[in-house]
Amino acid sequence: MKIRRYMGKDTQEAILKVKMDLGNEAVILNTRKVRQKGFLNVFNKPLVEVLAAVDEFYGGKTKKEFPKSEPSIVVREKNVENQSNLNEKEEKIALLENKVSNMESVLQKIYEQVSNGTAKTPVKEANPQDKMKSRITDLLYDNLIKNEVDSDIARQLIDIIGSQVKDGSNINDIGAILYKLISGILGEPETLKLREDGKPTVVVFVGPTGVGKTTTLAKIAANYSINHKKKVGLITADTYRIAAVEQLKTYAEILGMPIEVIYSTNEIKDAKDKYKDKDIILIDTAGRSIRDKTHFDELKMQVEACMADEVFLVLSTTTGMRNCREILANYDFLKDYKLLFTKLDETPSFGIILNARRLTNKNLSYVTIGQSVPNDIEVANVDKITKKLLGSIL
Repeated sequence: MKIRRYMGKDTQEAILKVKMDLGNEAVILNTRKVRQKGFLNVFNKPLVEVLAAVDEFYGGKTKKEFPKSEPSIVVREKNVENQSNLNEKEEKIALLENKVSNMESVLQKIYEQVSNGTAKTPVKEANPQDKMKSRITDLLYDNLIKNEVDSDIARQLIDIIGSQVKDGSNINDIGAILYKLISGILGEPETLKLREDGKPTVVVFVGPTGVGKTTTLAKIAANYSINHKKKVGLITADTYRIAAVEQLKTYAEILGMPIEVIYSTNEIKDAKDKYKDKDIILIDTAGRSIRDKTHFDELKMQVEACMADEVFLVLSTTTGMRNCREILANYDFLKDYKLLFTKLDETPSFGIILNARRLTNKNLSYVTIGQSVPNDIEVANVDKITKKLLGSIL
């Protein structure tokens, strides 16, 4: 038996090829649709494949070689013809059923895509202006990250810019928008506010170890004593570091200020009472490790006992973002405070200033730019900090 496959654009064409090649004696074994291969043929109508067979006895020899009076051969030819007609009708029915089934399947897929909102739409080529905006915002984002701005904060800023940038904006226009956003977040710095009722203004300095609280306190004391002619009294509770006490005593002696050293929380009130005639009382606390719960709880009690009018949380700009987050979280017991940053001269990046301001929503105050007392301290310059964060864009 010979078995062959024939392809046609429809069933009639394929069967015609069968009859032309194998004759009317061929038997149709199977019919199916076959989709053409290749990307360009995805949307073309599928072809019809017909699988046909014929006995080699009939296909290989002509009928003249056999007696015409052979009854069995005549009967067989009739049976084959009848079978062929029957198969052809069945194939037509199957073809119609396949078409209906395929149409139902396509309609179901279209319905699901529309219902789920996943119907594909043609992808438009990016506008050149959009590409330029994207490159500029990517550059600005990279500058923020290099300046150690928290990635979440940087992304928020860039997203806001994307909604405000107009078509045709250049890097200067977009940089100006970012400048406005950052300076707006940093806000207007607030310095030490003195009481107006004649009582001394009590100021407490808190912060982790090694950020420069004692030196910063001395700078502020010298500034108000020399430049503002205020009477200043000093108190130190930082008795865990002998060097810190001696350091502040040295500053007090040079500036001609009284100093009280306290060793317990109970002594704070008495020390304050000794300075009733002063304009300002500055209190230095010990730097506490946020992981030392006992000492940190002691610091909380000290701050509460001081009943301060002003609290400055002193942070170093050399502090990493992860540590900064942890520090701010542990000092959240403070009811109100101002942010004071030290060591701006020791770091190339000012990201921590924006991060802390954004995370706490507390006002900026002073920054220190060196070790010299009283010169190396100034009110935070928002313009300078913002331009530093933007890098070379502005």
